[in-house]
Amino acid sequence: MNIIVFSNLDYNFAAKLSKICDSQSDQLFFLNDFKALGKFQNKKYVLLIIDFNDYQNKLKFVIESIKNIDNFPSCVLVDTMESKIQKKLTKIGFDIIMTKQMFLMNFLTIKNQVINSNYKV
Repeated sequence: MNIIVFSNLDYNFAAKLSKICDSQSDQLFFLNDFKALGKFQNKKYVLLIIDFNDYQNKLKFVIESIKNIDNFPSCVLVDTMESKIQKKLTKIGFDIIMTKQMFLMNFLTIKNQVINSNYKV
């Protein structure tokens, strides 16, 4: 699976995710520009991960940028879950909202859901 991460500040999370992806033979990409998603257009098995801390003031722009390129499944990761933030992110249009720790713990389940869903598979 292609895991595309938009995160600039959380090196600890990035290291843990890299280790998991290596063990699962998944490809991990760290991007800074949403336009770069174009090279993943029409590819199978893609999951976008957006770090809430890096993009919290630009989330509407982020989802619009993503959906203008393709209907990629998108996951926003937060440090701590707050229902107010979760509702806001769901309303904006993100598919998955969870804590970074829960994402790492449930990576295989999330991966299987993306692969078995209607997301370009």
